[in-house]
Amino acid sequence: MKQNMKYLTIIILIISSCIANAEDQILDKDQFLKSALGVSDLPMHGYIIIKDDVEVGINNILNDTYHLPVIKYWKNGNKIAFILEAIGKHEFITTGYMVENDKIMDAKVLVYRENYGFEIKYDYFLDQIKGNTLKTNGKLTKRIANISGATLSVKSMRRLSKLSLFLYSKI
Repeated sequence: MKQNMKYLTIIILIISSCIANAEDQILDKDQFLKSALGVSDLPMHGYIIIKDDVEVGINNILNDTYHLPVIKYWKNGNKIAFILEAIGKHEFITTGYMVENDKIMDAKVLVYRENYGFEIKYDYFLDQIKGNTLKTNGKLTKRIANISGATLSVKSMRRLSKLSLFLYSKI
């Protein structure tokens, strides 16, 4: 009986570890896009091709290249929604941004794959991003506070916020 309990405990620990390391899909991409754009049917997406001045701007914001050759966007009137990704510490963070009139109106973490730093997916953090615009020097107008233990994820969210505003200006 003790031996069986020991094996059962080990199995539970292994399963718990696998569940903890699985990616955390927080919100479906289509749900975010429909909600952010205020539509029941998604409009056809467009593409921003990463070349020339767009590539230079992205490199300046991310201090790196973007991992895809194009970035998709969805548009409804002045509202433009983006699904953007950046590396947190080790893994990609998939985010959704909706920008209207050069201002971030909505920001969500759609998939969080890191083992720690998950606090960036909560509204108390994301509310700091909403209402941000870009200053002429390329910085955000509102400060985004850091979270202890999630520094690299927060930096990624800052960069993606700037990127969403930059991309909006290119459409």
